[in-house]
Amino acid sequence: MADTLKQNRSLKELIFSSNSIGDGGAEALAKALKVNQGLESLDLQSNSISDVGVAALMGALCANQTLVSLNLRENSISSEGARELARALAINTTLKNLDLTANLLHDQGAQAIAVAMKENQALESLHLQWNFIQAGAAKALGQALQLNKSLTSLDLQENAIGDEGASAVASALKANTALTALYLQVASIGSRGAQALGDALAVNRTLEILDLRGNAIGVAGAKALANALKVNSSLRRLNLQENSLGMDGAICLATALSGNHGLQHINLQGNHIGESGARMISEAIRTNAPSCTVEM
Repeated sequence: MADTLKQNRSLKELIFSSNSIGDGGAEALAKALKVNQGLESLDLQSNSISDVGVAALMGALCANQTLVSLNLRENSISSEGARELARALAINTTLKNLDLTANLLHDQGAQAIAVAMKENQALESLHLQWNFIQAGAAKALGQALQLNKSLTSLDLQENAIGDEGASAVASALKANTALTALYLQVASIGSRGAQALGDALAVNRTLEILDLRGNAIGVAGAKALANALKVNSSLRRLNLQENSLGMDGAICLATALSGNHGLQHINLQGNHIGESGARMISEAIRTNAPSCTVEM
């Protein structure tokens, strides 16, 4: 397959997921990518590729000018491999989608990628969920977002970035005008992180999707986001599922929804908002935001 790929110019997408190709297969594909001038999407999910294989692929990425999507989910890439990725991202000008879900980047690896994102102005979607990332890397990514003008979607779900990390990303949102989707599910975020995100949403005019499912923002966090929704008109989808909002949190959000005309979908499932809270939310949407759908 790798030898065929060297000559083929018509193949646009290659799905090699769950094939146990390992580093040897990655190295063979890398040699082909250096000369291939047609492939646009490469899926290598779940292939036992380690830092050795990634180093070879990144060497190819520095030369390749056609690949726009690379899926490396569920492999064995550590911080060392992430540094190779970062070096390639600083040079490559064509890759738009990079999926590193469920690897072993940790803070050091994510920080290396963040530094590269200050230079890279091509990547549009970056998936870093389930990578043992904490506040340190979130801070680095926040700094990158203040300079980056291309990234539109950032996925950090299932990483314990906490309030400190969420606050760093939120601070970047005040200046960033490119990001439209931010995924922070199950990220150990409490009311302080939600307050920072609320402050950012009050001035940000480009973010359309914010997913905070499975955190613990509570009533105070709900109030902060509600205050932001009173002035924000760009957010389209807000997921607050399983965030311990309670009836008081629902009341805060209902008041905000009465004056917000941009939100199209809000998820409040698993928040014990009670009959009164559900009634207030439903009434606010029925009378003031009929185009908005709600999950309770």
